Amino acid sequence: MQILRIVFYFMIVFILFTGCSGKENQMFVKNAPQSETPSRVSVDQTYKIKPHDRLSIIFFEYPELSTKSKDLSESDVGIEVHTNGTITMPIIGEVVVAGKSKDQVVDMLYRRYSSYLEKPALRVEILNQKIYVLGEVKNPGSIELLKHRTITPLKAIAERGGLTDFAQRDVIKVVRGNRESYQVFHIDLTDMHSVHNNNVGLLPDDIVYVAHNRVKDFNLPLSGANPSLSWINTLFSTLTVYQVWK
Repeated sequence: MQILRIVFYFMIVFILFTGCSGKENQMFVKNAPQSETPSRVSVDQTYKIKPHDRLSIIFFEYPELSTKSKDLSESDVGIEVHTNGTITMPIIGEVVVAGKSKDQVVDMLYRRYSSYLEKPALRVEILNQKIYVLGEVKNPGSIELLKHRTITPLKAIAERGGLTDFAQRDVIKVVRGNRESYQVFHIDLTDMHSVHNNNVGLLPDDIVYVAHNRVKDFNLPLSGANPSLSWINTLFSTLTVYQVWK
């Protein structure tokens, strides 16, 4: 009887892997002209500075005011935005930068310093920007966004080790925004048309989430785990997103 039960379970798992995960877990199996293009999200592409961001501020003619050391061999650790959204700068004191883009901060600092200095040309960069890759990837975690480098959702997944065997390849979601106002767009890796239109450059704090397929839902009860992973997976992803945004 035990042998028959094992054979029965093996047959069910085999059917699930060959049937359930057949087309849905292969890339680019749909005919692109016949597929629907998921709607792209219209978002403000300009990143707004937040408390605890670190800013690199470089004055070209007045290096003593810059955050970077005069010793070029040292890295620029920048200046941290206070919890109240301000930074403290030499000469002009405290200025509010939270909620502004880096270009807006450049313009504001230029005008403030122009009262004291002649042509205070400067540059502002945000040092600690990251995106997050969660769900069915081999190494979930964050990726630092470097200057002059574009990372798309597919590149981000690849950098975190690629998809697991349980990834649902037609349910890749990118979450953008914060708890008060956020947007989600969807990428179907089985549809080349969807990938072409939605594999866009990621912005700081974007979250790439890869859902799990039905095979994983079925595997846990077989191994004695109860209940199914689905609600645990939802709970985990919700808590993780909350931790990222809080």
